[in-house]
Formats: sequence, C-alpha cells, structure tokens
Amino acid sequence: MAIDGPGERAVVFGQAAEIYDRVRPDYPSEAIDHVLGLTSITNAVDVGAGTGKATAGFARQGLSIICVEPDPAMAGLLGDRGLPGVEVVVARFEEWAGPDRPVDLVYAAQAWHWVDRETSCQRAMEMLRPGGALALMWNVPVDRYGPFTKVYSTYAPELLKESDQRIVRRDSDTWLEDLSAAGFDRVGVFTHEWTTDLTAADTRLLYSTYSDHILLDAVVRDRLLDALEAFIDARGGTIRHAYRTQVFSGVSPGPVQPAP
Repeated sequence: MAIDGPGERAVVFGQAAEIYDRVRPDYPSEAIDHVLGLTSITNAVDVGAGTGKATAGFARQGLSIICVEPDPAMAGLLGDRGLPGVEVVVARFEEWAGPDRPVDLVYAAQAWHWVDRETSCQRAMEMLRPGGALALMWNVPVDRYGPFTKVYSTYAPELLKESDQRIVRRDSDTWLEDLSAAGFDRVGVFTHEWTTDLTAADTRLLYSTYSDHILLDAVVRDRLLDALEAFIDARGGTIRHAYRTQVFSGVSPGPVQPAP
C-alpha cells in the first residue's frame, strides 16, 4: 500500500476530483434542515468544502458562505458551480486568517476528521458570534467492505484494517467530547439513515475516490476495482449502499437567535 506520511491522505482527493463530484453522495435535506434549525443563520464558513457537496444545499437557502478548501482541483470544481453567495478560498483551515467578522455557522462536511483536532474546535469558536453554531457532518457507509470481504481479502487485505486514527474518530462519537471540551453548549448528534442503489460501474467509481484507494499502487488499485466491479456484475449489476448521515453540533455561549 503506497501511502506516505499521515498528512498526505487528507489532501489526495484532488487526484479524483471530477469523479468525487460525480459519485460521492449529496447530503440529505434532513441534515441540512437540522443544521439550519440550530440558530438563526445568514452567513457561514465551510471547512474543507471539497467540490461543494454540502455547500450547494446551504447555498440554496440563501446563505453567504466562505468555502475553505486546501486542494486547488477540488476548489476549482466548487468555483465552477457558480453557486450564489459563495466565496472559495484555497487554504488549510488551520492556516487561514479567518472571516472579517463573526459568522453564524461554521460547518464541515466529510472533512473535520482531517483538520487538527487540538485546535479546530477552538478556531471555530473564535469565528462564531455568540449563539452561533458549529456543525460537523458525515455521510458514513454503514458497511463499506462487508459485502466485498472476499474481494478485498484477495486484492488489498490491508484496507480491511483501518490504521488511520482520523478515520477511526470519524466513525465514532468522540466529536461530542471535543465540542463539550471546547466550551460549546447544546451539544448533540442528529442521525439520518438512508439507502441508494448503484451500478457496478458507479460503485467502482465511488470506491476509487476513497483516500486509501487513491494512495494504492495503480496496478493494485486497478486489479481491486476490476474485481469489485465484476463481483457486483455477477450478482445482478447493482448493489444497495446503506448510509448513516450524522451531524454533531454545538452552539457557542451566548443568546441563541431562533431560526426563522
């Protein structure tokens, strides 16, 4: 498995930016509505915005959003969307100077596990107005490898055991502890479960956007994805993917302005 230092995995998605934008799932309206109900929100900072999978949902609600994305390829696709009220900044959240004035919402979709755990919640707190909200969102596959255990055991067994602690945290509820430790009030988690059916070809594309797959040796990756696609084709050509969308949130101390 050709993975370099632990930091690289966070910024490899640009290598598959167009495929990522095509096949990664959007965020359910239930999750967007939950975040919008946390407090009154007119402006926001999107941390690790990627190609805008969550940004689009919030932009449709008329928010003014600063999208901070470290990968130029991902940021370029987001900019090309031409979403109203959206400004794109190419930078790491940890190194970005921050907004000119306090914002109502800081959120991250499929990205917070990649930022610095020691400082990120406090940085967000400093950007928020009193009573503003921090929302951490993920679309997490319920059983990413289970149906394909034999394929992965044969072609890339190392992927079946996740060694990156950032991914382990992503799939846990440790974010509740982080939010509370940073001083946020009304800390809680919202969960929405849903499914989608994908063809063998689209499942192949989806899995090719995962960071550990991107960092595989190209020959190993192609053999693995060939076998994955063939496995699904042999069983009817489509497969149901189950997801759990989770939103971990907290509100900065101060009077909460009710959502309209």
